[in-house]
Amino acid sequence: MIRSAGLVLAVFVATAAVAAAQTPPESDEESSAQATPTPLPSPNAVIVHGYVRSFYFARQNASNNPGARFDYTPGAKYNSDAVNQATWNTGVSLDADYKFPGDQWNIGATYFYANPIDGPCVLAANHAKGAVCVTQIPPNTNADDTLPGFSLSTFDEAFLAYKAYGYSGALGYQLFKSPWANPSDSRLKPAAFAGGDLAYSGFSHWTFEAADMLAFENRTSSDFSRQTLLTSYPAGGRGLPDNINAPGGHGIDTNGFAFARAGYANQPSGISADGYFYGISDLVNIWWFDGKYTFKDLRWAPFVALQGGFENNSGVSYLGKIVSQDIGVQIGADLTKNLRLTAGFDSIPWRSNTIFLPTNVTCGSNLQISAKGATLAYFLPMNAGQCFTNKATGLTQIYYGGWATPYTDSYSTDPLFTTSVTQGMADRHAPGTSWKVGLTYTSGDKRFIFMATDAWYDYGNALAPQSTNIWTLDGRYYLSRVGQGRYRGFFLRYRYAQRTQSNTQLLGGSPLFKYNRAQIEYDF
Repeated sequence: MIRSAGLVLAVFVATAAVAAAQTPPESDEESSAQATPTPLPSPNAVIVHGYVRSFYFARQNASNNPGARFDYTPGAKYNSDAVNQATWNTGVSLDADYKFPGDQWNIGATYFYANPIDGPCVLAANHAKGAVCVTQIPPNTNADDTLPGFSLSTFDEAFLAYKAYGYSGALGYQLFKSPWANPSDSRLKPAAFAGGDLAYSGFSHWTFEAADMLAFENRTSSDFSRQTLLTSYPAGGRGLPDNINAPGGHGIDTNGFAFARAGYANQPSGISADGYFYGISDLVNIWWFDGKYTFKDLRWAPFVALQGGFENNSGVSYLGKIVSQDIGVQIGADLTKNLRLTAGFDSIPWRSNTIFLPTNVTCGSNLQISAKGATLAYFLPMNAGQCFTNKATGLTQIYYGGWATPYTDSYSTDPLFTTSVTQGMADRHAPGTSWKVGLTYTSGDKRFIFMATDAWYDYGNALAPQSTNIWTLDGRYYLSRVGQGRYRGFFLRYRYAQRTQSNTQLLGGSPLFKYNRAQIEYDF
């Protein structure tokens, strides 16, 4: 992978040099694979943009799992699912871009800083497993480290970029954009990647892109690393599955991912489609497709979108056996000029194998795998039926087939049509079927946006039934319209979500989860 990164760099520089000597193509349609987060500056000028974002996040958990207690008896042992969470934090992001004469090359960098002003809990080290800021018991609350509840200081962007003659690309720390590896900007700061990306849009309606990303900085980290959300222990995330044993308990390093895309977009006809490949080192290969057709000549502008793909474990396969397929469809229309209705469906089939369990791996009466210092090399579902052991034969049926997402896991920012605010099928690692309907209102002056969604998930299999429901309300209001000048928006946003799960006494999980989020942001 390191050699492939060098190849990407060489190709990037060589093709850019060739492009500079070419005449521009007749078509002015260009598609940059990694859109610059702020407007590019004029020649010989440094332009600074950014935002100030203040965020309050509260999560209420209810649990009927074994070990969860609500009487607050001194000395009692509590299940972490029974502890509520809350965090208030404020972050500042400063972005600077310089465009070189000729309007082809530019450099950019972004510095981000956040501080919750919360005594000893501002230190990330105090949020490690078992540390002082995450060990409270009811009725106290844990810090919600998905925000996170500690300070951050990082240069999450520092890149050299090129755009001209149909070519566009970036090299360095960047906000890489793609369905299964994206900036995930849903808290204080986005996730970022380190590597090279190059796209060419010189053909009519077509874009071809290749990238090699070697490192990753998640949304609660101040450092780039070679670990993913599924091979590390990220603050506020689930991390490495319990059935995978990591020597030393420090996570697993991998060599990032290679990426390729071919995209077609014909705006006059309303047709767009993309095909993607991700070679995620020693974890999984993903083949993905999405397409959309909009009936532009009809008053309601109805559309139909399709998505689907398959993935398999690859290389060393640190996450175990992964065999998954998804197919999804979404339809929508503008009921009025201000109101849009959408409905989506996704399906991932269950798979099973019958095996003898490895030493120190057991299947409990709750249909869940327990691995003590050992590994069961399967990517297992969460809070769904995982296993059943036939005592007469000693053989165990393993149920699996969920979609693995090393760079979006637990973020609820993946591209599945049915992913909701707090969770989706990929976040649960579970096969099944899901539906989601949504209604969005946008005021005529674009200053008020309100969204309401309701989603249903069926994770039941031959071992046990399991259903989940998530509904959300999300409103955003801009205090004044965005016009010319430095001001790019000052808005208030509030979001509420509620999730219920069935059969949690057997399969684990929270039967009731509530999510409140308040956000104030000024963009400049």
